Amino acid sequence: MPQVLSKTTSFLQNTAVQVFLIFVVVYATFFQNLQATEPSLMEARNFITVREITQNGNWLIPTLNGEPRLAKPPLPTWLTAISILRTGDLYDLAALRFPAACISVLLVYFLFLFTRRLTTDRYLPFLAALVLTTSFSFFNLGRQGTWDIYCHAFMMGGIWLLLAGLQADGKGLKRFIGSGIFMGLSFLSKGPVSFYALLLPFLMSYGYGFGTLAYKKHKTGILILVVVCLLVSFAWPFYVYLHEPARMSSNISNESTAWVNRHVKPFWFYISFPWQAGIWAIFAVVALAVPYARRRLAYFGNYRFLSGWVISCFILLSLIPEKKERYLLPLLLPLALLIAYYLRYLWDAFQNKTTTKPDRIIFKVNVIVYLLISVCVPVLLYLYAYRNHLISSQFLAFFSMVFLALVFCFLVVWFQKNFKIFLAGAVILHIAAVYVLIPRFEDMVRPVKNFTGLEKSSVHNYKN
Repeated sequence: MPQVLSKTTSFLQNTAVQVFLIFVVVYATFFQNLQATEPSLMEARNFITVREITQNGNWLIPTLNGEPRLAKPPLPTWLTAISILRTGDLYDLAALRFPAACISVLLVYFLFLFTRRLTTDRYLPFLAALVLTTSFSFFNLGRQGTWDIYCHAFMMGGIWLLLAGLQADGKGLKRFIGSGIFMGLSFLSKGPVSFYALLLPFLMSYGYGFGTLAYKKHKTGILILVVVCLLVSFAWPFYVYLHEPARMSSNISNESTAWVNRHVKPFWFYISFPWQAGIWAIFAVVALAVPYARRRLAYFGNYRFLSGWVISCFILLSLIPEKKERYLLPLLLPLALLIAYYLRYLWDAFQNKTTTKPDRIIFKVNVIVYLLISVCVPVLLYLYAYRNHLISSQFLAFFSMVFLALVFCFLVVWFQKNFKIFLAGAVILHIAAVYVLIPRFEDMVRPVKNFTGLEKSSVHNYKN
């Protein structure tokens, strides 16, 4: 495993500074305006289940519209119910989404800790955390009350401790036990989904990239992990089976059938997955171009492992007939890791003036994209928000200045080729766009004019 030491020292290499800056970004990304968007259909079902267990007190067998909801393990429901009980308002969207946002933050830090296990380079974990946080599909799902984020967050924690155990000189039993607990919590969040979509690709790619010696060396620890995971995973299903055996069997059968018969899409449906990374999409495509990226990333990490994890995850997800865009969430974790390694290469190459022509072209294309976004956002705010009376003139003026400053920032980057400023500008652009667009996006896309509320309409009809 490569052990890379950065050639320069910087306050950014300080762990406390990195943890703080990551927190600033995740707070701005996940906790601002949580109540701004309307709940999706899946969110609505989850929130109804939360409301019902708080009202009827039956936490071990959740219900949906009075019927047992056994297809979804209850851990996310329990965490959301605790959040909503603290506020006392069963319809508080921010409180309903707050646990998912917290779990998203936990997932970011798990990836940070995992990356620290892969390399001694102090910038790479920081970059991986920033890339994941600012990837479109990740922060979009992390702001919603869906249960996908829970299972993958706990699984990432399990994989982090599993890697720590595999790297241990001794037996590392405590790490394997902790890994088993996290994996069990993943199962209690959404069943075996993350075991198939995240853990299996990791195990395959780790063996492919680093060999299987670590697996053989830690057979006892892995066995303990499996036992602990099974005990945690099957505690609730076993309870339900004792009390609702017929419903449990029926739900298992229905869920298995759903993977084959519902939302069926062709094998290549996920082929555009790099664009789920949002502002990092071009970097994602380039990092997966093996002839170009392999030798560039080799100095900082094991490209066989990094690319193998992404590709194996993509293939396994594509094999399942049932496909939805949110099912790509586990793929974003290794993809963010791969992008971070590529960004680290560019950072080093620009700093040491060792870039090649393709490097500079890729860099300039991204600068142009970020420049266009910085120019377009104020225009969109004026056309679709200000003219529809969604924002004030002061709000428009202030954020126009913010995005104008970002335009200036990327122009400086264009001429000076300063990669640190480029990364800082990209993250600030993400934060600013999330803050100004997400709360107003639905009204900007579908402005409502001459709206009459249902209550007023009913009163009018009654009087007539």
